[in-house]
Amino acid sequence: MRLPDSIPELLREAESKFADAEAVSFFEDGRHLTFRQLAVDVRRLADGLSQLGVRSGSHVAVMLSNCIEFPLTWLALAELGAVVTPVITGYSSRELAFLIDDADISHIVIEATLLPVLEAIESKAGLAPGQVIVVGAQACGGLHRSFDELLRRGSPDFDAGHRPAPDDLLSIQYTSGTTGLPKGVMLTHRFWIQTGLAPVLVWRSLELRSVLSDHPFYYIDPQWMLVMSLYTGGRIDFCKRMSVRQFVDWMIERRSDLAWLPDPLLKSPPGPRDQEMPAKLLMAYGFSPAMLAEAESRYRVPVREAYGMTEIGMGLLVPADIEDDAIIGTCGLPGPWREFRIANDEGGNAPDGQPGELWVRGEGVCRGYYKRPQANEATFVDGWFRTGDLFVRDERGYYRIVGRIKDMIKRSGENISAAEVEQVLLELPDVVEAAVLPVPDADRDEEVKAYLVLREGVAIRDLPPQAVLSHCASRLARFKRPRYLAYVDALPRTPSDKVAKHQLVAGEADLRLGAYDALDAVWR
Repeated sequence: MRLPDSIPELLREAESKFADAEAVSFFEDGRHLTFRQLAVDVRRLADGLSQLGVRSGSHVAVMLSNCIEFPLTWLALAELGAVVTPVITGYSSRELAFLIDDADISHIVIEATLLPVLEAIESKAGLAPGQVIVVGAQACGGLHRSFDELLRRGSPDFDAGHRPAPDDLLSIQYTSGTTGLPKGVMLTHRFWIQTGLAPVLVWRSLELRSVLSDHPFYYIDPQWMLVMSLYTGGRIDFCKRMSVRQFVDWMIERRSDLAWLPDPLLKSPPGPRDQEMPAKLLMAYGFSPAMLAEAESRYRVPVREAYGMTEIGMGLLVPADIEDDAIIGTCGLPGPWREFRIANDEGGNAPDGQPGELWVRGEGVCRGYYKRPQANEATFVDGWFRTGDLFVRDERGYYRIVGRIKDMIKRSGENISAAEVEQVLLELPDVVEAAVLPVPDADRDEEVKAYLVLREGVAIRDLPPQAVLSHCASRLARFKRPRYLAYVDALPRTPSDKVAKHQLVAGEADLRLGAYDALDAVWR
């Protein structure tokens, strides 16, 4: 099949082929655009941004909640050949300052309600007048420019005069690292087009024409779903945030063909409309066979596992039509453009049935981590990307995830670097050592627990949990902050003098005991 060379080319083809069909809908706000309207607004915005100095190769941060301005900005920057860097809206000023510096940001598009986070950064992170574009506010002079004003003044016939190539960089997507601060994943136009088309090809018999997207735009899901819409001419419905209470009603009212199934939904009581679900397929991640069976019985809709990550896009998928029940509970088979293998400790192929690290290669895999040569050297081996995840491939060729190698905590779908939280805790003068680990949690998958060793002569009353939590609140997004705090005399160590985290949890039936619970404000 022929693929468009770039996202702008895909948008032009969609405008020509689908014209007045509805393309995107932010239905909670009553804001909708046809493919033609979307393309015109993208050209207008691209013109406005170019007048502020955004060029091919410019790095632009985008700190917006789920609003129509985000896809417009993403597509307009693609039109200019610029590089998009989405920012988690819950970032503190410290975290935002790091990203602006690390990603070499020249401009930022930011929501008016989030301006205090930017303004708290000393010297505004070096951004000059005209480099801050504000959504939700009128032109206010100084550093700020109004997004709406840029859109109004731009030409609907604007031509950037630049045609991105497939392997040109489109975005730097920050993801939590395992050995320190977040790393920027470099993603190309080819990556985004392939990631959006993989589900279309694997599930092509379903003719998916409408998608519900409830993930934040700083994830990759809303963007690949947008690409899917541009390719198929279908509609994508965006909501402000995931809602267990409203999910079924949204699916029914919007007649959605496809969506991610939020796993907390299965823990809620069955609803009267559950079996009115119109979806042709629901996607899942990390569901057990029992959960998959329960979901299919409850909603009378096929539920299929998929595995992907920021660095590789859509990797493994379970086909829509299943001829072998053994695939249930696995992540399925390699998707288009992706080749996988299970590597043993020496980097050779692990035999079927034996766990090892999942390695992947193929056209469109990320170009590596921005300004991280050491991480790139460790992560890419002879063209293979090391995922850091433990998998088993069975004799049928189905891939099943069995764990994570990475020192990460996964809390309510968010990946948290233990090292980053430890670094913040060690900023406290009275903390001499810190170790952060996950605690299993029925509602959030995992919670964050921190073990603290205090400076000699310092007691808990001198640095109580409230002081530690207040410190974290000023430096970390809410989802990264520890829920449990445990004070210990010393941390166990390996012969090489590294913290032996496994010894902290060995033999402990309940990791909550003996710790302060920040959510319930009690000692367990």
